[in-house]
Amino acid sequence: MASDLYYPYPGGISEHVHHLTLELRKRGHEVQILTARYKDKTFSFQDPPYVIRIGRGIKIPMNKSFTSITFSPRITKWIKEILENGAYDVVHTHGPLAPTIPLLVLFYSRSLNFATFHAAHDYSTAYELFKPILMRVFERIDGPIAVSEVARDTMAQHFPGNYRIIPNGVDTERFRPDLSPIAEYREPGWKNILFVGRFDPRKGLRYLLKAMPKIVKEEPKTRLLVVGSGPLLSYYKSFVKEEIRDRVIFVGTVPPEELPRYYRTADVFVSPATGRESFGIVLVEAMASGVPIVASDIRGYRQVLEDGREGLFAKPEDPDDIAEKVLRILQSPEEARAMGQRGREKAVQKYAWPRIAEQVEAYYYEVMEAKGWPKRSSLTAIT
Repeated sequence: MASDLYYPYPGGISEHVHHLTLELRKRGHEVQILTARYKDKTFSFQDPPYVIRIGRGIKIPMNKSFTSITFSPRITKWIKEILENGAYDVVHTHGPLAPTIPLLVLFYSRSLNFATFHAAHDYSTAYELFKPILMRVFERIDGPIAVSEVARDTMAQHFPGNYRIIPNGVDTERFRPDLSPIAEYREPGWKNILFVGRFDPRKGLRYLLKAMPKIVKEEPKTRLLVVGSGPLLSYYKSFVKEEIRDRVIFVGTVPPEELPRYYRTADVFVSPATGRESFGIVLVEAMASGVPIVASDIRGYRQVLEDGREGLFAKPEDPDDIAEKVLRILQSPEEARAMGQRGREKAVQKYAWPRIAEQVEAYYYEVMEAKGWPKRSSLTAIT
């Protein structure tokens, strides 16, 4: 698996690469991960022996968010050597048309090439500007994958192709309803709202913070737990009014092993993203945890959540509507419980990682057969 993003860098691509690798290894394949080194570590992570790191990950702003690119003056030399020595059957890149590891890996790979597209964004002038170069790389992809229709359409407007849609997954053993909540936030009579995400503008946290006074006015014993971090912490704290300061807890980044317990501490999970979300991994984490959801009514989220079943949609960038939908769930315990149960069922049936890995594996073999490669019971892959 080749990706600029991997643990301890937080985010959906890191989760995807990690869990897809684990599941494919469980299915008997030899899988390695090629990624960057990170100076700033959000959480402690010990590399398993199948992780190869090169260069240095550098955080940059992109698509109203932040991402990381890998830099080293020797990166091309390293990638050529790794590909040659690995003799991989399959190379699987993530975010393949962005610098630097996935792009270079695809360019130099002589293996069967797969690529998963994760992003959702508007028309890209950069893609069009560099299209003559990028098309040469795109044409090397034997099996293009998109995590959703939104991700597919984002790329297809620049690079048409026969994309296979295989969604993100969730670890339904890690995120589950029977975990113990965080005791200090589960005092009798109190209700908790949860936000999980990076402090990026498109995650919409400020609109949830603006909704809190109305929520607290109707439900005084309600607090918001904000799990995440980023350089905009002071900016977001400025949206917390003095009268509710004790009702908004900025928890910071929590270790991966603790995150599922925060979901179980919540009475409702809220994702007020403003757009440019291709899927919404936090939604399926909440669903797997059996927690009802309030999410922005944006296209990427509509492919995961059904309004009125696993949660409720709120108008994007509308604090009043966010507050109204949160209050409906907080004040309707039976409806909230039913939403949580339906969410758990959908997560297990549709998004559990073994099911996702099975689809990816089947696609590997399908393309292998179409290309005339001999089918093997196990594959050597860099993903």
